[in-house]
Amino acid sequence: MEFDTDKIDDATLALLYLTLHDRTRAWKGHDWDTLDRLHEKGLIENPADVTLPPSFIQV
Repeated sequence: MEFDTDKIDDATLALLYLTLHDRTRAWKGHDWDTLDRLHEKGLIENPADVTLPPSFIQV
């Protein structure tokens, strides 16, 4: 079965938004492949930084 990664990315982005703290930081318990795709799309900063939770790009 194939998964629609765009829908998974959208759902994960929504969950990141719902778990925001400090206005830009979010909980880091999501699938790493999904976080990498969101980073490649320019929606979040690099999730590979283990010292900080993912943060949204300021537009």
